[in-house]
Amino acid sequence: MRPPRHSVRAILYDGDEIVLFKRIRPGREPYWITPGGGVEPTDATLEATLRRELDEELGATAGPALRVLTIVEQDRLTTVYVCRLVHMDLSRRSGPEFLDPENGIHEIVRVRPEKVRELNLISPELADFIADGAATLPALLAAATDAPGRYRPIVDVHLLLFDDEGRVLLGRRQNTGYADGEWQIMPSGHLEEGESIIDATAREAREELGIDVSGLTVAHVTHHRNPGGTARVGMFLVARTTSGTPVNAEPHKCAELAWFPVDDLPDRTVPYARAGIEAVRDELGFSLHGWDLPTMALLEAEAVRAGFEELSVSLIGHHDGGVLVLSDEETDRLPSTVARHGLQAAVRVLTDSDQARFVGADDYISVDGRRGRRFVFAAPLPAGTPALGSTAVSRESTAPSEVGAGRPARVRRLSAEAVDAGRMPHAERVLVAQWLRGERRPGTDRPGEDG
Repeated sequence: MRPPRHSVRAILYDGDEIVLFKRIRPGREPYWITPGGGVEPTDATLEATLRRELDEELGATAGPALRVLTIVEQDRLTTVYVCRLVHMDLSRRSGPEFLDPENGIHEIVRVRPEKVRELNLISPELADFIADGAATLPALLAAATDAPGRYRPIVDVHLLLFDDEGRVLLGRRQNTGYADGEWQIMPSGHLEEGESIIDATAREAREELGIDVSGLTVAHVTHHRNPGGTARVGMFLVARTTSGTPVNAEPHKCAELAWFPVDDLPDRTVPYARAGIEAVRDELGFSLHGWDLPTMALLEAEAVRAGFEELSVSLIGHHDGGVLVLSDEETDRLPSTVARHGLQAAVRVLTDSDQARFVGADDYISVDGRRGRRFVFAAPLPAGTPALGSTAVSRESTAPSEVGAGRPARVRRLSAEAVDAGRMPHAERVLVAQWLRGERRPGTDRPGEDG
């Protein structure tokens, strides 16, 4: 008995719609399919198959993927994932089915999930699942991948312990995946469901240092935003009394403990922690931290701190009130490139302008499974835009971008109205529309530049 063929499919969200192919083939009624394909021997995991297929079929990168369904048929086993589109560049298409006209047409369409039952979607079981999950799948994906929705920030608690000399206790992080090797307030952690701020702080003190604390009061509150990332609320507390001697109770996450003068913290102190300590020292009740538009150096430092393995850059090149995009028969996209030599160098690949301004960021998983963060910058371009027109950069290559069987992508200018109604991936359309509306965060005199 032959083993069943194994394939993967993607319920690929682009905003509130999903991306499908309308298949038009000679001698057959049109039908629709989700992106995906068969597992190959070289694929390390099923998710690796998914990302390879998205790249081959759409030149697409997507955010985190959630496995939601397995379809068992007589000779086929299909694993279905749900994920969100981040960037699409059809010039990267490499699947042979898209290059041979005899294979028919793969028309990219975007459809509201609740409408898929009206289509001849293969398979009917998948169509029912998508339609039935129209209201719940986006929420499930958001909960599983920390995607934005109604604003529910993480709440951190930080307990500042001082010795008889007024020094503050810090721990050097290790094996945590974030800011390893840097110094952080000890103890600290996240507020858990059902906990009060006081209970969470006392719990962290017991778990991380083996001490009991009482008389806890909030000395400072900060609304913190990671450069290019997400925001959180930090509660910095002090204790009236402590019982026991602090020990490193979690050596798998903390390399060492040490006391430091408040005015002479280690160079490699997590910036968020340093800001909180200094605010308590200065008796500030509340502060904002990280909400100024960050420099490229800060963006890179935070990406390294968070463990991203790949950085890339997209450009909103604007001229005469419009945005220049790369276009083909089915999509518009922002010119993009991998930042192999730093953000500044990547921006220079895309434009000679020295006025690049940071607009926003989003996270993705690369085709080879690496966690990536894409930074979007806006820069004015001169009339004619020779740099953009000659470069036409894709995310994975610095060669001129080509579409399908050698057809070059063209550069065109989109007005604000055209962006809103255009063919860009939703993630890019939101960032471009935000910039066009002038909804940039207040920042320094020259935000986005190194300084």
